[in-house]
Amino acid sequence: PHLQQKQQQHHDPSMMPPGPLLEQMNEEVIAVRRSALTVFSPLTYTWLIITIGFATTVGLGMARWTKVLPDLAYWIIMLPSWLSHVGLLCCHILSAKALSVFIASANENRQRQDSTDHLDRTEYLPLLQRSLKFGLKTGLISICIFVFELLIYLRLVKGNMSLGVALTPIWIIVVCGMIDGIVCKTQHVIRVLCWALLLASMVLAVLKTDRGFDDIRWRVVICPIVAMLSISSGALIYIVYGHQVGYFRLSESQLTAGILYSMATLICILLVAAMGEVIPNINPEEADMRMFVVALAPLVMALVGMGAWAVSRDEYERLLQFGGQAAVHPMRLRLERRGWTAVETDGVTILPMFGEVSYAPLNSSSNGIEVCACCSCYPYEEEDELPMHNADNRYVASVSSFSGRTGEAAAPHTVL
Repeated sequence: PHLQQKQQQHHDPSMMPPGPLLEQMNEEVIAVRRSALTVFSPLTYTWLIITIGFATTVGLGMARWTKVLPDLAYWIIMLPSWLSHVGLLCCHILSAKALSVFIASANENRQRQDSTDHLDRTEYLPLLQRSLKFGLKTGLISICIFVFELLIYLRLVKGNMSLGVALTPIWIIVVCGMIDGIVCKTQHVIRVLCWALLLASMVLAVLKTDRGFDDIRWRVVICPIVAMLSISSGALIYIVYGHQVGYFRLSESQLTAGILYSMATLICILLVAAMGEVIPNINPEEADMRMFVVALAPLVMALVGMGAWAVSRDEYERLLQFGGQAAVHPMRLRLERRGWTAVETDGVTILPMFGEVSYAPLNSSSNGIEVCACCSCYPYEEEDELPMHNADNRYVASVSSFSGRTGEAAAPHTVL
């Protein structure tokens, strides 16, 4: 009986306990979410660990390539990134231990007579699914990149491995990304275009290095990379400016991450241009330009990593506050000449490197937003094509065609 009463209180708002008891129930929900998010909490340090290791490796690699440290051993260059993979593995181990503890606690709670597991599972199951999905993705990407680093190290040390073989893990990631976008249609066309540009650059590099196509200049090889960075920069500007005009509803951490990503892409374009044009023609005595390039490379990694880490921490706080259930956003009815049409209004979308982002179409009649050419790139709410009194007449005509006395359809009326 106590369990039935508690279940009725959960489903019936009129039977909810008043005042402090309701606050206590909210605290119980927060406690369930916090317990489930112990699985996700160690994974929030993924980007922080990866940033430290990869930024150090990129800086040391650029120092050897620009001949600032020409005698630096390759294993010293690769060691920070290898250690970052070890740190990422430790995060996954801690997450797995937290999952084991949570499952044991849930099983023990399920055996109790006053168990609330049938109510708690609506809170912790979506959170566990998100944690497992994030851990699986980061684990697979980490394995592919680690194998890629080992193959590149063997190519640099022994020199008997082709570039095409060394890029095998990257081939897998790029091809899977294109298949996911083209066949499964789970990605935007711009994201698929970026995968295609990266694939084109890899093919050109392999043709020049392994197949002896000397007619292909390195400038041509890096052109798809520059195009991909330019598209990424334009997409980031679209997102950040969309937040300014009111279409995207970014959180403070997401907005900060967008600014950091934009800075990183612009610096990366400058870095690629310097690597392709300035560094090969620079005099050996000009050390300032070389040090400038060496400083830019880890700065790009640091900006991207800090932005992604801020997003992951923001995702943790959002899940703790609102839970992991998918929100339901009703559609608006718009009156057109052919009848009522359901149109999408506000909602939530998933943007790469931003997570879940809320959006709402612009209101063309709003005085707070200046209608300009840039705002036309964003969806906006359209006014009804027909006046509202026409809709009322149609509604009255449809109602009058039904007899309230007999419950049968009356003779149809002609609407002039």
